[in-house]
Amino acid sequence: MVFFGEPTTRSIPQSPAWHLLLPDAQAFPQDWDVDPCTLSRKCFGETEAYRVYGIVGVPGHVIQHVHRLGGLASAQAMFRRAREVDFKKSSPPRVPSSEFLPPPEITYRSPIADEYYLGCGVDIVPGCIAIFRYGHYFIEFFFNVDKGYVDGVEIKGNGLKIEEVEPILRAMDERAAAVLGLRPRAEPTKTP
Repeated sequence: MVFFGEPTTRSIPQSPAWHLLLPDAQAFPQDWDVDPCTLSRKCFGETEAYRVYGIVGVPGHVIQHVHRLGGLASAQAMFRRAREVDFKKSSPPRVPSSEFLPPPEITYRSPIADEYYLGCGVDIVPGCIAIFRYGHYFIEFFFNVDKGYVDGVEIKGNGLKIEEVEPILRAMDERAAAVLGLRPRAEPTKTP
């Protein structure tokens, strides 16, 4: 969907993975909160961090997973694997299941990620997956969404409305810009 030019080798500081977690639920709808992290989760790791957002006692959630990899090639490979596997129909097929494709309702494209992709579909429950690569960092979000479609049939879900996903994508870029000192890149020029 959206790849900005050739993979870059820009210098990005070595911050712990947890520094790239969204620090609060400010970008989320009212009543959403950050799940307090327990010791059983890898919430605040140096190379891997994890956080869940939601409304206590209400189905539907958002999961953020951050990886700080050893180098650019490892991060590129993780992005490529996620892009090739996570967005396909479930295998073996679960019912309902659909491919995760870019939703027409969300036009946001990351201006600072080296690689970015967003797709929405159904894998038992309606959801969206967003992946970002900032240098040697790989970040993945899973969003439960309120509705999804399989073969043109609407499937009711729990979670965010589709229009509530975009502010979270923007917040991720803002967080990465602040932590890693990144700036928006120029759009690639097209030759006639």
